[in-house]
Amino acid sequence: MQRTDVQMLTIRFLLAMAPSAAGIAFQKLITEHMQQTKYLVVGKGHIGLATAAYLSNQGHTVYLFSRRSSIVAQTRTIDSIGSVSPGSYLVAACSNNIYELAALNGGKLPLNVLICCRGQDIEPYAKILAEYVNPQMNVLVFCASRFAGRVFCQVLQRLGIAKEQLPAVADVNNIPFVSRGNMEDQIRISTLTNKFFVAAQNRTMTNRIVTAYQAVFSNLCAAASVLEINLNKVNDIIHLPLLLVSLARWESGEDYNLYHNLGSRIVGLIDHLDRDRIAVGEALGVLNLIDIKSHYQITYGTTGSSLYEHIQQVGAYSDTTLCNPHHRYLVEDLPYGCFPLQVLARLAGVETPFLDSCITIADKFLDIPLEWNAEFLELDRHQLSQEL
Repeated sequence: MQRTDVQMLTIRFLLAMAPSAAGIAFQKLITEHMQQTKYLVVGKGHIGLATAAYLSNQGHTVYLFSRRSSIVAQTRTIDSIGSVSPGSYLVAACSNNIYELAALNGGKLPLNVLICCRGQDIEPYAKILAEYVNPQMNVLVFCASRFAGRVFCQVLQRLGIAKEQLPAVADVNNIPFVSRGNMEDQIRISTLTNKFFVAAQNRTMTNRIVTAYQAVFSNLCAAASVLEINLNKVNDIIHLPLLLVSLARWESGEDYNLYHNLGSRIVGLIDHLDRDRIAVGEALGVLNLIDIKSHYQITYGTTGSSLYEHIQQVGAYSDTTLCNPHHRYLVEDLPYGCFPLQVLARLAGVETPFLDSCITIADKFLDIPLEWNAEFLELDRHQLSQEL
């Protein structure tokens, strides 16, 4: 019998024996306990499916929300075929109607919400969830984009939610597992990452997030600040140089693996871009900045003296193929990753020649608006110093 089952039996026994006033208090405790073991997963990409399956595998009640219709809505089943959490797992409900999910939970959403999405989806999801957020919620944002959690909070405040009424909203520097979507209702979770780090609006909220989620994600660790988390995101640092050296193949829609036959000089481009990131962090006084080689070592347990050696040991890269001209490696990592990093560089007064070159080339090729500027993010040098 699981510990939670024992707790519930104990509570129910005490409730039966307690006087009416105490019984009401115990009933409230039961309700809060049941609500805490429910999770809302927002987003039905491969990370959302992996998160839902992973939580369901641990016996938790999972609601899955996607803005698009889904086969899972009919079957309520997610098939996990990887080496981690293999099997078929039920979700309590899957819907593209947030009101429908809330109705199934007494008109409220679960207190624990995991948003699994791209940077461009953060604002729409914040608007959808705004009606139901409350200060007791613990929102974990699995998003490669920098400042996704900050944008989520900004949207809520612009919709009239006071700062003191915001939930705890935490960014992560990485996701807790390596996953790949095979079909609309099937996920492959190949391995768990060794560690991923999390930080919310302040230390108190960070501790609350860790308390809420560490039981289900044992590889979760607290970071010192949101700024540290966002500087330690490196997906864009890895992806953008790889795409820039293969734009002709990418534009033609060719189905190819951009890590195949990866040479040391191409890896050197990643290293150059990472040096610009490190320079920005040092100028802002971030003490726990992780360089790209250390990222691989901490996350995947790789070893070696060179970045090239570390990249070669990440098995997940062997299945990473591109055949979509709107792939997230460019349409997310440029406007919501590299560009906000450049914004930080400007605020810090740091020259980032390689970062600037990458953004200039990719922006001309992609021709999409770069909207997450300092004004939009409400960032200035004084505010950054307060967030360290």
